[in-house]
Formats: sequence, structure tokens, C-alpha cells
Amino acid sequence: MTKLLEQAIEAVRKLPPERQDELAEGLVMAAASTKKRTYTPEQIDAMREGYKQAEVGEFVSDEEVKALFAKFRPST
Repeated sequence: MTKLLEQAIEAVRKLPPERQDELAEGLVMAAASTKKRTYTPEQIDAMREGYKQAEVGEFVSDEEVKALFAKFRPST
């Protein structure tokens, strides 16, 4: 396991269980994908902006996260 992944897991451990599950679901989905992802410069800029926001504690609400995951979650 890389140092960065260890740091991420430690940070997630401090979150409420519901938030841990949401993040875990995203990680499982990403890990299951065998397709190499490529990103546009605009997408990379958006990710960098998101990282900056996270560093200062600016996060979307739990409801927004749930809505986003629901949008991409396979129907059962």
C-alpha cells in the first residue's frame, strides 16, 4: 500500500460511518474498473480546484454526494 493511500484511509477512518461507506463505494467502483482513464486539461483543472477546496475544508453536502452516487450506481 502506498503512503498516500495509507494517509487517505487514515483520514477516512475519522469520518462518520455513512461517509466512510460513500467513499468506500467510490473506491471499490474505481478499483473494479480496468479501463485506463484519460482526462482533459479542463477535468484536471477541476480536480486540482477540488483538492484545493478540500485542503481548506470546503466540501459538498452529504445529500449532494448521495445524489451523485445514485446517478451512476447501477440499477438493481
